[in-house]
Amino acid sequence: MIHAEPLLIGLMLLNGCLSIPFGIFAKRSFTKNGNLTPFLAAWSGVAMHGHALMTFAIAWINRGTLYTPQYWTVLPGLLVLGAGAYIIYLGRKAYGDQSRVYGLKEDALITHGIYTRSRNPQYFGYGLMFLGAAIASGSILAFVFVAVFALMVHVGITKVEEPHLAQVFGQPYLDYKQTVGRYFTL
Repeated sequence: MIHAEPLLIGLMLLNGCLSIPFGIFAKRSFTKNGNLTPFLAAWSGVAMHGHALMTFAIAWINRGTLYTPQYWTVLPGLLVLGAGAYIIYLGRKAYGDQSRVYGLKEDALITHGIYTRSRNPQYFGYGLMFLGAAIASGSILAFVFVAVFALMVHVGITKVEEPHLAQVFGQPYLDYKQTVGRYFTL
């Protein structure tokens, strides 16, 4: 019988390790093409959604290892998870064209809607969803998965996405960076 926890931990480590070559290839693709290739866009989607599925699975399987889930932890956790999902929805709605979601289309600097509060609402929303699952479940491994996600995203944003956006959109992007926070601005 295969034990799910070690398998999920191994998959999460593999996903984290694969983010390194992804970042290198994404940076090259942005430099050469001005966007991601369809292969890299698919890789991005599989990595993001795979991380989500693994985080939700580990939150369920490993629940109660940090504290026993109670109504006073489950309800706030679900509210945080729901808020994250809503922020993702608002980010995708502001894009207007779903090909922008995975970096296939880089033709406009999006600064309206939720982008007046966050330069990266998709990542912020996913992070909140994962944090909500960890809070609701009381899973120590789910909290670790949240930290891994935050680290991978932060490195990817600062090393790949922000330099690319500065190169493509120039001063308007630099001005936008000065007024809207990377993750959230009140």
